[in-house]
Amino acid sequence: MTEYRESRVDAVLDEYFAKRQAARAKRVQDFLGSLTDRERALVQDVAVMGYVRGSMHPRGEEIPLNADVLADVVHACFAFPDLYPAVATIERCPGFPERCPNLRTVPADPPKRDGGVRCGCADDEETDR
Repeated sequence: MTEYRESRVDAVLDEYFAKRQAARAKRVQDFLGSLTDRERALVQDVAVMGYVRGSMHPRGEEIPLNADVLADVVHACFAFPDLYPAVATIERCPGFPERCPNLRTVPADPPKRDGGVRCGCADDEETDR
């Protein structure tokens, strides 16, 4: 009798956790779907770079304040404009993609990127030579 009750509780909990996981996933998709292409690109660039910079943080070291983390992430996005074009192009671009005078082609490199175009306005002059 105890085995029956335990397996039933496990099944109920499994079902509950699966429903909660699906609800969380739907909430995320609904939010991302409500963003403009530009907003979504900004969220993606900063989230990915934040994850990268966070994974590089030395274990046991104090975590900096939010403002310092934000500055570090934005600086890192500026340093790699081909990987984080949404953040890197804000600085100088009059409007990507419609008004950008420096569109650059980006080759496909699955799964990192699908290819297409990016803004070249934030490229450093010495890297263009």
